[in-house]
Amino acid sequence: MYSYNRVYNVVTAFFFTVSLVLHFVARNIEPNDLDCVKATSSWSPAFGAIEYQWETFQNGFSQKSIYRGEPTPELEMAWLDSLPILMLDIGSPIPIPKSKLSELQLSDEEYLEGHGDFEGSLYGNLEVFRNLGCLNLLRQHTYRDEFDYSFLPAFKGSEEMIMRRVDACVQRLREVLMCSGDATPYLIMLTPEKKTKESPDFNTLHYCRNYDRILDWAKENEIGRRGHFPDWYEFAIV
Repeated sequence: MYSYNRVYNVVTAFFFTVSLVLHFVARNIEPNDLDCVKATSSWSPAFGAIEYQWETFQNGFSQKSIYRGEPTPELEMAWLDSLPILMLDIGSPIPIPKSKLSELQLSDEEYLEGHGDFEGSLYGNLEVFRNLGCLNLLRQHTYRDEFDYSFLPAFKGSEEMIMRRVDACVQRLREVLMCSGDATPYLIMLTPEKKTKESPDFNTLHYCRNYDRILDWAKENEIGRRGHFPDWYEFAIV
């Protein structure tokens, strides 16, 4: 009896010690970036392409950028290169497995299905490109009197239809910005050389997803670039 109690106490003490050690180890193990992304984002086929890096935004009032300023062929090409576009502003879809729809809280009853090599998938794309396409449309609409965009699908149709597209983009970008709710602080600089004496400093530090990696992933996985672009498919980025 004494021997049994002793063994029981030793075993109990052992497992208690192991549990205690595992508890403290688990508390000190931090999730990696991908774990955090999966925990705070809807499912995406591009999870594996997501990589983070620290960046300081360059938002000075007169800051030079290949994306800023009046339209030039070089500036238009910079915007074009920032999106996975095959022709004009037509984007090739990527395959989305049907099996993942439940993780997006969707059913497959209303969506375009893939064929051939992509049977079992649905056609779709990544929202970041839609959002950038919307931002590009707002830029183009601002400069439409200085540059001819009439050949683009977004500028086809009546003026009312064009404005509906612009308005839809304003709504989309509003939702995106309010959803992300960036709480990074910006400070007020002392600028005695200026008339206002103070100016906001918008060159703020952010932990950003590497956009080039996401863009490269999309290009590699586009149906059109793999020789399967359906000749009937015509879906503009905006």
